[in-house]
Amino acid sequence: MKDFNPFKILPLILTAQIAVAFVLGGGTQVHFPDSSTSLDVEIADTPQEREKGLMYREKLPIEQGMLFVFPEEDDRGFWMKNTLIPLDIIFVDSEGKIINIEEAVPEPNTSDENLKTYRSDAPAKYVIETNSSFVERENVEEGDRVVIPDRFN
Repeated sequence: MKDFNPFKILPLILTAQIAVAFVLGGGTQVHFPDSSTSLDVEIADTPQEREKGLMYREKLPIEQGMLFVFPEEDDRGFWMKNTLIPLDIIFVDSEGKIINIEEAVPEPNTSDENLKTYRSDAPAKYVIETNSSFVERENVEEGDRVVIPDRFN
């Protein structure tokens, strides 16, 4: 054991710790193979989580977002109630095809009945919200594919 050098295994230990922290922290990614990019997402798969969404967030780290998972495909509508940052809203069907993309902007001091609703053009099972520049920067387009982790299918 006199040749044992702990500095040789340190990178492996650190890599393993990061991977475990990502998994235990609920780290999930969605992939956009048509534009060769990925997005780290928080999951909103309960009615309470879907209702809250990204409300009250003052910032959202670049390359991060939220994946809304619904039990079945249906027409979806999202609004910007109490949402402080502009978002790209990506509506996705159960096959992982992007139906449509909406650019949503905050509407401070607007009553609920006057808030704009951003709607899917067809039934959607998933909705992804991310920073408003993501879609343009990464060349994500309607009709592109999104790979959703199997556990949400």
